[in-house]
Amino acid sequence: MPISFDTTGFRQLDQNTWQHPSSGDRAELAYYGLVPDLPAGLDDLPRLRHDLALIHGETGCLIEAHVVQLGGAPALLRIIKLPLPNQPNGQVFVGSFTIPKESCSAVLQLGAVERGMTGAREAILAAELGFQSWVKPHPYAPELEGVLPFHAGDDPRHDVRFPDHPLTRVRAWAHHVVRTARVDPGFASLPPFRVQAPPPVAPGQSLITALPSLPVKDFIGLQIGEQTTYWRTADPKLREMLGRGLMGRSPLAETRFRDMLLIDIETGEAMIPDRFTTNGQMTAHGTRLQQVTLPEADAALSDDDVMDAFKWAGRMAGAAAERGEFLSLEPIENQGEQADPHILLAVQPHEGQQMVIAQFSPPPAEGPLAGAPSRSAPATPESVEGIGVIAGLAVNEWRSHPLRMAITYRRPAG
Repeated sequence: MPISFDTTGFRQLDQNTWQHPSSGDRAELAYYGLVPDLPAGLDDLPRLRHDLALIHGETGCLIEAHVVQLGGAPALLRIIKLPLPNQPNGQVFVGSFTIPKESCSAVLQLGAVERGMTGAREAILAAELGFQSWVKPHPYAPELEGVLPFHAGDDPRHDVRFPDHPLTRVRAWAHHVVRTARVDPGFASLPPFRVQAPPPVAPGQSLITALPSLPVKDFIGLQIGEQTTYWRTADPKLREMLGRGLMGRSPLAETRFRDMLLIDIETGEAMIPDRFTTNGQMTAHGTRLQQVTLPEADAALSDDDVMDAFKWAGRMAGAAAERGEFLSLEPIENQGEQADPHILLAVQPHEGQQMVIAQFSPPPAEGPLAGAPSRSAPATPESVEGIGVIAGLAVNEWRSHPLRMAITYRRPAG
């Protein structure tokens, strides 16, 4: 791993995961061989903070974000809070360091969960500071109304009074990491991550909305209206953005969304809109697709290509969990409210550890998954990929081509 850090006091669970035995806080290291999914570069901190506030506001709240030096390498430090899933009360606080490079990134993060009586810090401080001045406009995005409020109780000045609160623990850990972490010199010297400027739209170009399928090797299906067509990608840009919460979205229902792009079906010229605007302006990335038939695409694909596509779906479920979302893998024509058949892919905390879960509806009737409504395992890089492969086994029973499958983002209701 490109990052090394002081693990004193933590118990190592696997190669890249450590847990503090008394608090249950979990530290994790990860390397991603993909273009980073950041909305702006580290050299544009105001835009980066604004767009990250909007992103995390959909599932929780961005408490703070800074560009720091980690072992001599520029890194993004962000601290967020999220509601505890499937719980009426409580929050989890996550502090993470991301070192983004041109085509990869390294991430170190700590998650700290509220346990026992939750909300004590907030209740005490709200009574002292006054409820009228408790909730504040978000300093990075004043227009934001997120799932969790930005409030006065998260100010670091209060940490000293609540040393055992998970937010205090996350901040203390982050400060220690800044002082002590080391970064591999070879990784630190890689070209930095930069956001590419969007290309202009050609005069007279006719663009229509299309919803993409699961990408398989260099091929993609596009749902345009009620018709599905098939395309070969000419460059990696679409694959780099799909599934990572970076692209513009098309709502299918109140809590269901898919990535979307704009394409000129006559020329194959396509625009991939960014999910969030910059200074009120939409930004986008250009790419070119070449239309093919499904038999032509199928002839160019191997079993390993299909396996890699479902592993990718598993990894995207892991990425979705970081945004407080989960995925539904379903036929591309399934729109509107959730319908069968589908597979829900999620990474969620359970009894102090992250679990990766696949839920099948309906349960498979044949093969190694016959009769099983779900499969789960402790979350590791291998099991996150593996849950995608298990999903592929269920899809195979539906006799549906992977290019006719799509991933749909799901948010917990409420």
